[in-house]
Amino acid sequence: TSVDDLQIFEFLVGPFGLLRVVSNIDEVEITGLELGVSAAVTETFTLGASIDARDTEIKANASRPYTVGNKAPYSPDWTANLTAAFDVPIRDSLDFIADFYLRGVGPTWFNPGQNNTRTTLFELAPGLAGLGTADYSLTERDEYWSLDARIGLRGENWTAVLWARNVTDEEWLDEVIPALEFGGSFIHPGPRRRFGVEFTYEF
Repeated sequence: TSVDDLQIFEFLVGPFGLLRVVSNIDEVEITGLELGVSAAVTETFTLGASIDARDTEIKANASRPYTVGNKAPYSPDWTANLTAAFDVPIRDSLDFIADFYLRGVGPTWFNPGQNNTRTTLFELAPGLAGLGTADYSLTERDEYWSLDARIGLRGENWTAVLWARNVTDEEWLDEVIPALEFGGSFIHPGPRRRFGVEFTYEF
């Protein structure tokens, strides 16, 4: 797939200060493969699995020519999902239900700068010569895995479940936005472990 004018969020630094904007990467090429399978193991147990892998490359970027050859932002190298669903009758009009979702997300860059180094505005400040080179090789998010679950009961016209997201309380970053000319990054942590109860009634 060839994408023209790929939109990204980034920070620009200049006389106007620090500004978050939507900008464009002129051309990005994406090559990938996705596989998925689902199976009814028994009448009460279903398994599903999927995985995709992709390779991306910036082919043209007039605003930052030095990023040509880098990967497309916000595009993980791979993602994987494994699901398990139980639907077990207990008695007439009452079922035990349980769903488990394991998700993996591969290494991800969030900005076209990536392994490039940049001279920042601090290099131009008096007395700070030599301190203004920023290395953005650490702004790649590592792979992470997250487990969600739903367990409960389902009646003829109602459902009551206990749900949990990020059961193992993994830590990851949802977003890493470098300000390339400033020398730092704005980071947004992913959600930590959460629990809740959900009740649905149909009438």
